[in-house]
Amino acid sequence: MSVLTLNLLGNPSILLDQKEIFFSFSKINALLYYMVINGNVNRDQIAGILWEDKDNQTAKKNLRNTIYQVNKILGDDFIICPSRSILAFNPDLTVESDVTEFLTNPKHHLDLYKGDFLQGFYLKSNETFDLWLTKMRSHCEQMFIKYSYQKIEQMLTTAPFEEVEETIFHLIAIDEYEEKNYQLLMRLYQHHHRFGKVIEIYYKMVNLLDKELGIAPSETSQQIYEEVVAKNRNKRKVTQFLKTTNQFYGRINEIKALENYFDKILESSQPRTMLLVGGTGIGKRTVTRQVLSNQTKEFQIVTSECFREDRQNSLRLWQEITDGLGDLVIQHQLMTISEWKNRIQDFFPSLLSNKSVLINQSELVTFIIDLIKGIAERKATVILIEDIHFMDADGINLLQNIINHIKNLPVAFVLTKHIDSSRELDVFINQLVYRKQLDQLKLNPLSEKESLAYLHQNLDHLNLGDQDFKKILTLSQGNPFFLSEYCAQQLQGYKFQALTPAMEAKFSIKLEQVNSQGAELLNYLACFQMSAPLTLLSELLTLPYQDCLDIVEDLCHQQILEETYSEQEVNCRFHQSLFAIYCYDHLTIAKRRMMHAQIAQSLENSIHQHHDPSHLFNEISYHYKCAKQPIKALAFQLNYLESTLQFHHELFPIYTQTNEQISPSWNEKHQLIQNQFNLIRKQIEELRLRYEKIKDFQESMIKFLYLEGCYMIRVGQYQQGIANIQRVIAFANEWHHTDYLLEGYRQLIYYCIQVENIPEMKYYTDLALDASVEANNHEAIAINLRLHGLYYLMVGRIDDAIHQIKESINCFSLTASLQSKYAIQIAAALDYLAEIKQMQGNPDQAMAYQQKAITLSQNNLNEPSIISFYIGLGISYYYKQDFENADRIFIQSKEALKSLSFPWKETQLEVYSTLINCAKGDYQSLINVINKQDCLISRYSNPRDKGYINYLFAIIAYKLQLKIICDDTLQSLLPHDFQYYYSTAKTHLNPYRDCQLIKELDSLNQKIIITK
Repeated sequence: MSVLTLNLLGNPSILLDQKEIFFSFSKINALLYYMVINGNVNRDQIAGILWEDKDNQTAKKNLRNTIYQVNKILGDDFIICPSRSILAFNPDLTVESDVTEFLTNPKHHLDLYKGDFLQGFYLKSNETFDLWLTKMRSHCEQMFIKYSYQKIEQMLTTAPFEEVEETIFHLIAIDEYEEKNYQLLMRLYQHHHRFGKVIEIYYKMVNLLDKELGIAPSETSQQIYEEVVAKNRNKRKVTQFLKTTNQFYGRINEIKALENYFDKILESSQPRTMLLVGGTGIGKRTVTRQVLSNQTKEFQIVTSECFREDRQNSLRLWQEITDGLGDLVIQHQLMTISEWKNRIQDFFPSLLSNKSVLINQSELVTFIIDLIKGIAERKATVILIEDIHFMDADGINLLQNIINHIKNLPVAFVLTKHIDSSRELDVFINQLVYRKQLDQLKLNPLSEKESLAYLHQNLDHLNLGDQDFKKILTLSQGNPFFLSEYCAQQLQGYKFQALTPAMEAKFSIKLEQVNSQGAELLNYLACFQMSAPLTLLSELLTLPYQDCLDIVEDLCHQQILEETYSEQEVNCRFHQSLFAIYCYDHLTIAKRRMMHAQIAQSLENSIHQHHDPSHLFNEISYHYKCAKQPIKALAFQLNYLESTLQFHHELFPIYTQTNEQISPSWNEKHQLIQNQFNLIRKQIEELRLRYEKIKDFQESMIKFLYLEGCYMIRVGQYQQGIANIQRVIAFANEWHHTDYLLEGYRQLIYYCIQVENIPEMKYYTDLALDASVEANNHEAIAINLRLHGLYYLMVGRIDDAIHQIKESINCFSLTASLQSKYAIQIAAALDYLAEIKQMQGNPDQAMAYQQKAITLSQNNLNEPSIISFYIGLGISYYYKQDFENADRIFIQSKEALKSLSFPWKETQLEVYSTLINCAKGDYQSLINVINKQDCLISRYSNPRDKGYINYLFAIIAYKLQLKIICDDTLQSLLPHDFQYYYSTAKTHLNPYRDCQLIKELDSLNQKIIITK
């Protein structure tokens, strides 16, 4: 048997055996809808309803056709005529409806109510049907509301939270102005301890009722709110509340403080003053008004606002306050209207006429005090004065007198103030503080978390990227006004601009209060990337330092600037970075370039005043770039890059010092440096065509190749590094840049030292020494004599090595000043002499040289060069068999090496330190060396490093082989026999510099042979 189903709640549908049926005429639907609700219907009546614009005969005819169409489409006689005057559904067929089920038992079928009865359905020009439809809709809706309320009351504490919440949301959708719905929702949230949501819904309702209906919430709503606030006074509840509430942009604590302040007024019935302090756009007004909107039941409120112009019209504000008091005077019937007009005419003629003369200020004070007393006796009163920092001295004095004479009454004076204020206002505030009559509340910028929450709340549907949010966060600095401006900009579909028209207007007004010297200082400061030293600003402004300091102090007082400190220098910067952008944008292009050039020149002139000027180079480069002087910008960019790389060439090839605690990982740092090289290379290519013949550009180009070459060699990319250095030498020869020619040779020599390339070292040391002599460069001659001596040391010509090294020392020791200037170079030479003494088996003389080298280096283990001297000294102690002192020095050296990215002599340190530990029976350091041997060997590709590692392994393998050491772990980690490690070590050690090690290994080899 077929089943006809009519769903009429919400968008209507007709289903035959669960398949939706569509009719060509809406009156067919209307007939079925009407009959399923009313049951049997009179033919004449229904014909008249559906075709009220037709005559009776036509209407009946249309009805017959409609019945025919229904039964034909449905495939059965669903509509029958039990009599000539009645229409009914066939009792032998099943006809069901959601409305029938809903109305039969609405309490248990609320889920059937999907929307209005026959939602969206209507008959054109059919008032009778529409009237019936309206009545049915209203009836169904009222039934739903009535039984929903009943069910919610029962469900509130038992049913699942989401089910109850959804039901209440449905009620709100039906009537968003029905306060009871919000009360139910607040109760639900309260029961489930979602106190933040209670406050959120409450303030949403407050704003809706005020904006749309002009009414305040009922006592019941306020009671729910008060219950939640009371609970939140408990610390645990406050914590939970903070976790679940973000509606007020992070101002929860401020709102709580204000609520407590008003509670205190009511509890004590004593007057008190609240001062809210904050910068421009920080939200003082928003927070104050939001909280006050919830106090209208307990307090009567008089609002007023100060303006900048009030400083010239001292009593305008008091006219506004008195006018507000007048409304309450009339309301409480303290005076008749005529009495009020007569009294106010005496004090403020301008309120009722064109006169503006104040008769007697002391009488006005008495008059206002009497008004406030009379009003406050009837109901607690709030006097709100916004932007009190604009109030003049007379107005402040009047306010002071009023506050002093209001006693034993619930009067709340609520004042908002900018951070800066006049002397008179400061005195007024201090007096209140001294008398303990003042509560202060400072509004700080929103935190990053709070700002981000606000942005997501408003902009999430726009699918902005993380970079967009980050840009807004950076520029807004947590200022609610700026955040709201950026949100409005994005919501309106505008392209992002750092400054909106409203921001520009606000900054323009603020700048109008700054004098010409202050404005010029701001213009210079806007050209800096960060802060600027006061000494530099005074130089740029050609003002005495004290005058510049006075200007900065005034601007700090106005919250335009703020002071910062670096070492012994006092700096200043914009309090809001957007103000800097505003000032910079309003400079002409010509003036920008001029100012940047002046700043760059002043910074360049100050370089000699800094012990370490590296931090200035990037800043100078930036200003020259903005001044459109690209060659100078490039030069200082390279200076900055050079200072970043921190090459040290006193003793060993490549060295760098870093602070691992603050540096990024090496891979990240390497990528950053590589990006700098790529960026500068691109700049050079762009400038080359135009500036290639200019000497300054040539020097920068050579310097770039030199720095990149040094760096590539350092990181093991020898092919590219050497190619760069060879280009440096070629360009230096072509362009007659002797200094870079010598540096290029020296770098190739360091490379040869690094990889133990003795033949090429001979070639380049000869070229370098000849070039130094030809250039008559005494420093270069002395350095290259030392490097020449090192070459002789590497090939075993010891006498020649000693002669050349001592000649180098003599060149650096001609005068006391030279000896002091080149102490590290002399120390490096002494270290080589010490190595020779070690080779000759004379550790005592070696230590004498090393101690002298360390003394010349000021005994500073933190200096990269000195670590090498200490390692050598430790080796000398080792050869003396003074293992205690050797171990002490090795431990100190290891600690110092942690700060270095490319530690020289690390392998020697590891080997000798491990030998000492193994002698103590501690093999952990040996295991560590075994595990990282590939890293140690590959770091510089120096064959001696491999020789040292295998020397160590040979010593241990010898002891394992002769059972001096019995350790299965070591046996598995060192799978080869002594002969393997012995052969590998001899192959890679230098036969002259490492003769003592080779001699020891040869001795062990003989013992092995004998034992066999």
